Amino acid sequence: MSPRVRTVDLLVAGYNLVLAAVWARLAGRVGPAVWLATAHALAAALPLVLARHSGRRGLWRVARELYPLAGIPLFWTELGRLHAWSVPPRYDPFVARLDLALFGRHLNLLWMPAMPWPAFSELMHLFYAAYYPIIVLPPLAMWLMRRREALRDMILRLTVTYLGCYLLYLLFPVIGPAELLPHYEGTLTGGFFYHLTHAARAAGDSLGTAFPSSHAAGAVTAAMLGWRWLSRPARWLLTVQAVGVLLATVYTQNHYAVDALAGLMWALGLQLGLVPALTGETGGPVPPLPIRWETLAPEPVTGAGT
Repeated sequence: MSPRVRTVDLLVAGYNLVLAAVWARLAGRVGPAVWLATAHALAAALPLVLARHSGRRGLWRVARELYPLAGIPLFWTELGRLHAWSVPPRYDPFVARLDLALFGRHLNLLWMPAMPWPAFSELMHLFYAAYYPIIVLPPLAMWLMRRREALRDMILRLTVTYLGCYLLYLLFPVIGPAELLPHYEGTLTGGFFYHLTHAARAAGDSLGTAFPSSHAAGAVTAAMLGWRWLSRPARWLLTVQAVGVLLATVYTQNHYAVDALAGLMWALGLQLGLVPALTGETGGPVPPLPIRWETLAPEPVTGAGT
């Protein structure tokens, strides 16, 4: 492999080629399928083009380092359109039965009515809403601090988690309880964070992406990155947030409990199994980097993959 081409480049290019093939199979049945297949085929070359210009500065360098983060929400949104235009998700009955088999009941239906406490409800919905910044802020912090090795490790691991989830959604689309089951109706619906999370979902949900929960998988990955690279306060903050997201996905009625459990297990499997296999990493834990915004220290020498 060329030293300029990183593992994350190959992953993003490969995912684009998969989507190009998926859309190409829908040509003639879905109006924009040919255009979307062509766009993905061209996008597969983008990581390699950026790699060839890795020595440039300015916007080239920003794009080179951060482009996988930009692809994560785009790919997720596209999956909803793909499922709507092609074969509707059909695995919800299986996941619902699995949830009942594991937990004896649908906790997402029972938990909020059983604990109708405004403060607790707002805390759970805050955890759910705070998921978005905890995914983006740690890599951006590493960029601003010029911690290039930490930045590249974070982006690789986040990319592995999300593309891993997206490939599952392609093969096993599930709509989930947020759309198919009744919602809580009571006094808690007047909360600020309740309104915020439900408005965000209504504005940009992507059907067919419920199992495993990418909220849970992403939050767990962020916590693991905190323990690899960040200071003690930051790593504990991300850990608490990850636990909060695992609980909040169920309490807020966005997911079955089995969705959250599957997200946890999927993230751990990818991070502890697939990423070391991709990077050849065999060393011990990476020493955390203290967050000192005023200091631009040299990068540490570690065994982390890029």
